[in-house]
Amino acid sequence: MRNMSLEELLALREELQVSVDKEKSVSLSALIGVEEELLRRLSRQKKGESPYDVKEIQRDLIAHLVHFGAYTKTYYKRDHVDDQKSLAKVLKYDRGNALAYYRLGMYAYRKSFYITAAVHFNNALKSHERDADSPYSLSDQQHYQVLLYLQNSTLKVAIETADMTRTAEEKMDEKSMANLKLPPIQENIRHYEVYLENHAFTVLSERGLKLASKEECEQLMNPDNKESPLILYFSDAQQSVIFQKQEVSLTILQASMLKRVLLNHTEGKPLEKGKLADLFASLDQAGKVPDAIYKQAFTRLKKQMDKLGLGGVIIGQEDGNLYLSEIPFLCIQRIEQW
Repeated sequence: MRNMSLEELLALREELQVSVDKEKSVSLSALIGVEEELLRRLSRQKKGESPYDVKEIQRDLIAHLVHFGAYTKTYYKRDHVDDQKSLAKVLKYDRGNALAYYRLGMYAYRKSFYITAAVHFNNALKSHERDADSPYSLSDQQHYQVLLYLQNSTLKVAIETADMTRTAEEKMDEKSMANLKLPPIQENIRHYEVYLENHAFTVLSERGLKLASKEECEQLMNPDNKESPLILYFSDAQQSVIFQKQEVSLTILQASMLKRVLLNHTEGKPLEKGKLADLFASLDQAGKVPDAIYKQAFTRLKKQMDKLGLGGVIIGQEDGNLYLSEIPFLCIQRIEQW
């Protein structure tokens, strides 16, 4: 790649963009690599010397790293290590990306790296406040969650430090430690963690959007009645459609398309083709998805849905717009991924 000219790299980028939209997962890793090499080359040129749009290439690279970095290794499943590496790269090109900081903070928090988590959450808040209109800013609920996670991270660090200090000073054995009353600061941590656990997932249905706990989501996914809803589930490992206890995996593009259809259905209107453009890598000069690419993606989504007998649930109109037939549905996803 380093021996290729800029023109050859740009041509390769166009080929890979088309390949990515055909849902070839290997092509996404290659596309990210090409865009990174293009930015390295163009950054060495003086301002005004290059006829190429550096900002456009960087904007696309950031989008690929933020939204699809977790899906570069396999067709359906995520790789959390890859996702964290991708998010770290985002910050190389966009130091004020609130969403990247938020998701990195969540990874650190779940691993009990509370100092690292606090730094990421604090940066997420500052970045959001500096540019609330950014496409990577936080929603109101995410903003509130970050505040709680930041508070808990710092409280947990304080607790750990206090425990170590007390142990060092008093040399208390385990039996006497067990008789200590729970400090109020630990009660605060538990109080906020209960709230965060109870509001960890977003649940979209035909009635609208609400927040729920993992346990509530599991109950929703296993209804007592026979009228099983269509369930689009973004798990920690992959994304899939579940219907009548049968499950079919979806690629990230397929899942994202279906999610947009469900969101628009709650607003009582079809999903316009143009509102899917940001999910595709290859766009024409007018910023639209080529018809052949769009139709292929729609056909492949319907083919996966048809495995569950749901091929006719999503209906495509002649103008390319999509709408959902009348069927109960749920879309379940972690709030930081929403």
